[in-house]
Amino acid sequence: MARRVSMCAAVALAVGLGVGLAAGAHAQTAADAAGAQVEILVHGDARTGTHFDYVTWAPSPTLVRVRPGTLPPGATVTVVLTNGAAPVEGKGHVNFALTADDYKKAVEGGGAKDQITLTLKADGTPQPIIVAGDFPHFSRDDKDTPIVAHQGAATGPEVGRTQIMVRVRRDEETLSAEERSRFLWALAALRFQKSPDPRWRDTYTFLVDMHDIGARGFAEPTDIGYPDQEHKAAAFVAWHRAFLLELERALQKVDPSVTLPYWPMYYSPGKDGATVFHADFTGANTVAGDPDFMATELIRFDAGNPLYGWNMPGRGPLMRWRQDRNNIKLFNTPGMLLDTSKAGLKSNYAFIAGSVEANPHNIGHGWSGVWMSNCMISPSDPMFWPFHTYFDWLWAAWQQHYDRFRSDGADPAQYWPNDAYADGKPSNKTNPLGHHLRDTMWPWNEEIQPKPVETFSARRPPQTVGGPFAPSGVPGLWPQAPARPTPGELIDYAGYVTPDTDAGVGYDNLPWSPKQQSLPFQGDAPSTATALAAFLAKDRPVADRVDQAAQVDLAAASDATAKSAIQAVALTTGEDAEVRAAALDILARVDTATAVETAYKVEGDAKHPTLAHAVERVRAMEMFANRPVDTPTETAAAPAPKAVSVLDKGLYAAARNGVPDNNSCVVGGLTVELRRFLAKPTDTVRIFPQDATAFVASTNLFEAVPAANSRHVHGRAAASCATPFNKAVTLDTMRRLLKASATTPTSVGIDWWKTKALAATVLAHSGDGKDINLVKGLAADAKATVDARAAAVNSLRHMDEAAFEGVVGGLDRDRTAPAELKAQAIAAVGAYVQDHGRDLPPDQRARLAHLLDTLSAASPAEQAALKTARRMLALAAG
Repeated sequence: MARRVSMCAAVALAVGLGVGLAAGAHAQTAADAAGAQVEILVHGDARTGTHFDYVTWAPSPTLVRVRPGTLPPGATVTVVLTNGAAPVEGKGHVNFALTADDYKKAVEGGGAKDQITLTLKADGTPQPIIVAGDFPHFSRDDKDTPIVAHQGAATGPEVGRTQIMVRVRRDEETLSAEERSRFLWALAALRFQKSPDPRWRDTYTFLVDMHDIGARGFAEPTDIGYPDQEHKAAAFVAWHRAFLLELERALQKVDPSVTLPYWPMYYSPGKDGATVFHADFTGANTVAGDPDFMATELIRFDAGNPLYGWNMPGRGPLMRWRQDRNNIKLFNTPGMLLDTSKAGLKSNYAFIAGSVEANPHNIGHGWSGVWMSNCMISPSDPMFWPFHTYFDWLWAAWQQHYDRFRSDGADPAQYWPNDAYADGKPSNKTNPLGHHLRDTMWPWNEEIQPKPVETFSARRPPQTVGGPFAPSGVPGLWPQAPARPTPGELIDYAGYVTPDTDAGVGYDNLPWSPKQQSLPFQGDAPSTATALAAFLAKDRPVADRVDQAAQVDLAAASDATAKSAIQAVALTTGEDAEVRAAALDILARVDTATAVETAYKVEGDAKHPTLAHAVERVRAMEMFANRPVDTPTETAAAPAPKAVSVLDKGLYAAARNGVPDNNSCVVGGLTVELRRFLAKPTDTVRIFPQDATAFVASTNLFEAVPAANSRHVHGRAAASCATPFNKAVTLDTMRRLLKASATTPTSVGIDWWKTKALAATVLAHSGDGKDINLVKGLAADAKATVDARAAAVNSLRHMDEAAFEGVVGGLDRDRTAPAELKAQAIAAVGAYVQDHGRDLPPDQRARLAHLLDTLSAASPAEQAALKTARRMLALAAG
């Protein structure tokens, strides 16, 4: 297996320059460099000759030398380093300097140079210099940036060359199809990459569980619980910066040209929403016609997408809300987090860390669903990575805007609490151990507490996950040795103040120095100073107050008096419902806990749809609150009335709130609704059966081995359920749905095929032969929709290998089967391989390879799926 960071042998080109040297002379002539070879070692090691061909906007240490033995002893040669081409969009370009200080002065004075003249010694003594990406000229392709050594002058003969990449994180909207593919394949390959910790099968699952265990403590009983190591306190952005870097370094072991893309959540480029929600990237969903009755659904991927059929052990298939992905007005924009005066509350770390976590982080998690709505297991969904990389971009943009790169603790505006945790400090109430500037962060510090200490804020998780942060393996990049990082070490990520913390990370539109001008943020909408007062003014028109709410200055709204006034608007029944909803949204932007508490109080009289949607949206953030939320005492839900006439908004809302936490009470209630439907299909229903089945399929309660975190507890014990969960009864209900005829008359709006597809999904881990035959029957049913049959095929890949392979082969031979279905069946083979990773036995790999060889794959989609499946087999083989 490749080392953590790829290194490569130096390459240099020799050009004959003539012969002759006056005895004892050291001045260079054209003949002095006869046969010279010049090596350019970016991030190089003079002893081994290795180098690392990837730079950002930060100055990268570089060695330039003559290959020993190619010049007479004592001679020197003048060399001019240049770029191989003029700067153009889409190609990398670099600047040079002798030292990092020289580069800082040059770039901040507007005088950075894209060539440099050096005098090199014949004995091979390396000349240290600096190479840095020339902002904003980043690379799109691996090693697309030539650095050329010329003898004597910039137009002189070429005596050396190297190819590098100006590698930075990019807005996902700017990625080409090829760049998206490289990222997706690197991500998928982590399911086959050996975990750094042998207790986990692969790197991806290891990272998901790292995040889960670190965040899980707050949901545990008080006697064994522990503070969230990652959220709800100061180190939120710092911890995730390290976490993202660990994932990115793992991706770069697969493909060194890959970086994490970020998704600018405030901006929607078109009618289908951001690219992150497309089938050729991290998956698409349909949109519910009415958000009151929004359910979940299986996410759609193109058949050639390596994420097709994404399924996590113990959690099942990837599902999300049927959300309108253009509905992004609720997210804070970068302009709301920055102040043109570069002073005031917004210039303080406490503001940026808290604001980013409240919105867009907390509200974005709930908006995405279903795994994403559970902050513990959210990395299970591949969209987590561009989602969270955006929050790191926000912190980096704030740092660049306010010049906040110091980690010495002298200024609390740079990071607060700017000390180390110690018992008795007032800051411990909101910032437990691990969140102070000089605290080491779990899990990289390997500090655990199998038996919790008495002081809750001083507790750590009970187990390790992995070990210290692995060395970069690259000269000049953090860390040089196994590290136990503190939040302070993650502040200066590009080494602007402290070069030894340069992590090799840059962003496409953020320059290295705060004295350089960043690029405009597309579609950004800054806040206005007068908006809050205008919103609170009751004599203004409703529409105007709602418009002003979206422009409220977050610093002003964070003031305690202002929060009380906003809360009063939300609670006042005499206020217009849309204004009350806007007040809830403002609170959600600045204080998650207060917003959730207010939503509970408003819930009882939230009759208007706009206000009801705002209440539900804010309540979904409860898991993310940074303190215990004061909520009303829950009571068991009343039994459903015998006569029903309309869809029940409350039932849908309860399901949306319950399934991210695998709430068994919700599943018990949904099972009752489904059995009532089966008894009288023509009766009107409180919830469409396809939606009820989708919600059931969104939980992990039917996995062979449910993931360990199991649920987030909202205070209701299973015994208090109006309809207790019975797994056998729910599974029997799924069988009855599959057995029912799709021609059975029903009330309007019921979709039999979606219902059957999701029932098959719930049964995916049943090994019962009768269940396998039921699912096979759906896969083979020519009357069924393509999506229903494809869902059945994907369920079979978990139920029985022989049945699965037989159905895939049978569909290929079936001339009447749609090409789209055949493509998805082939893609399911690749997904099956990914499910098993490197645990797939050689004989099974051989059998699947033979199956793929027999498939006709006539259409382009089938061919793309076949290519992907074969590549998955290659990954499994190692």
